[in-house]
Amino acid sequence: MEGVAPFIAARGESAGLSTPIPRLTVWTSSNATLPTTAVFEPMFYAVVQGTKVLIMGANRFELAAGTCAASSYGLPYSYQFSDATPDRPYVGISLHLDTALLTDVMLDMTKQDDRWACTVAAGDLNGSVGEAFGRLVGLLNTPDDIGMLATLYETELYFRLLQSTMGDTLRQIGQRSDRLREIKAAADWLGANHSKSVIIPDLATSAGMSVTSFHRHFKAFTGYSPLAFQRHMRLLEARKLLAAGAVSVSRIAHEVGYLSSSQFSREYKSLFGISPVTDLSR
Repeated sequence: MEGVAPFIAARGESAGLSTPIPRLTVWTSSNATLPTTAVFEPMFYAVVQGTKVLIMGANRFELAAGTCAASSYGLPYSYQFSDATPDRPYVGISLHLDTALLTDVMLDMTKQDDRWACTVAAGDLNGSVGEAFGRLVGLLNTPDDIGMLATLYETELYFRLLQSTMGDTLRQIGQRSDRLREIKAAADWLGANHSKSVIIPDLATSAGMSVTSFHRHFKAFTGYSPLAFQRHMRLLEARKLLAAGAVSVSRIAHEVGYLSSSQFSREYKSLFGISPVTDLSR
């Protein structure tokens, strides 16, 4: 995909550069990186050069050049570039999904049975998916055509993705299954109420499931147990507060829901590889 060449030339050590195509970003790194934690929004991601490792709870994806991944829901995850040098940098391309457009494409397609799937799926960037994505990225070579053709090419990409092995994951965006809706609602609640204590039986009851069924379906959907999901969201919020110039690690621990500062420090270092005190000083 020669259209990304100018963005690679403009790279820093590790950078994401926006392109003229809406929601399309080129990611580069000239060095292998340590694991970094973030939230994976509904997105399509393709690796052009190098290797990217994604870990989401119990799910691990090693994306080499020529592979791709799609996500239907915002999830906490960690990633690292494991194959990158100044002479051969890592290059990836992300497209934040237009969920309204994707849903329209789904409605125009032959009805598919709703099948349970994890919110992240990986596949190969070949065949019709790769060709459609190549046409979209290729508009970088003809920027005057973007306004007319980008939406058409993106629509084609969604159509091909829904036909692929990643289709079950992406169909979750428009599914109205009661069970899926309840699991999404529980995950949303845990993310929005990361500082609150959670009583799993109550959460399971609100989802209309037994505790065992709730655990099983929640982990199948997100890759995390409910408590591990909340813990990741707490720690991500804590890091945001530290980066914003928080005055005290113990105060941040309390704000995100920890009763013990020492437990907070242990879990923070386990996730980010650095203590919160050291992170604050940076």
